[in-house]
Amino acid sequence: MLFTRLKSSPAVLSIIAIQIVVYVAQLVSPDIAERLALPGSAEGLGERPWSPLTVIFVHDLLVHVVLMVVMLAAFGPLLEKSARAVDVVAVYLLAGVAGSLGVVAATAAVPTWAEDGTIVGSSAAVFGVTAAVLAMRPSSRIFGGTTTQWLAILVAINIVFLFSLPLGSVGHLVGIAVGWVYGRWLRSRPGPAGGPARA
Repeated sequence: MLFTRLKSSPAVLSIIAIQIVVYVAQLVSPDIAERLALPGSAEGLGERPWSPLTVIFVHDLLVHVVLMVVMLAAFGPLLEKSARAVDVVAVYLLAGVAGSLGVVAATAAVPTWAEDGTIVGSSAAVFGVTAAVLAMRPSSRIFGGTTTQWLAILVAINIVFLFSLPLGSVGHLVGIAVGWVYGRWLRSRPGPAGGPARA
């Protein structure tokens, strides 16, 4: 079963637990989301410099939390098994923060993309974890599809949404790129946590 693998994946389980706890806290105190969310424009970042990190644990809809938890539960344990727990946390944080900064940079480069409100979600971080798994297993089949097919689906979906939800798509694509690079580095890294033998 999908969630049974979490028993041997403490890093993934911890990230999922934080996501759920933060979402429940938001229901109790909606102000929490406002304080942790990413500003919709570059100017607002000065007021919440911590938000590129904290936003990757915040969600505004239950369905979004569920989707991210399921995706992380599906791909996260594969990364934790192939590499180390610290690598799961590193990919999640690096891809998430890079995605957030990508969004901020996009609002500065294209002012018309700036939003009045805030942006939330862990998609960039979760997509980064997924991309890292795909990069480490270039010739494998995962959940019925090849790694190339899964990567193509992730990228294609976000390119399509680039026209209707540009900021989210930019963040997602940056997260995917960071995760892919990290995964390729893990694959080439010498030792028990890297190298072709673990792919």
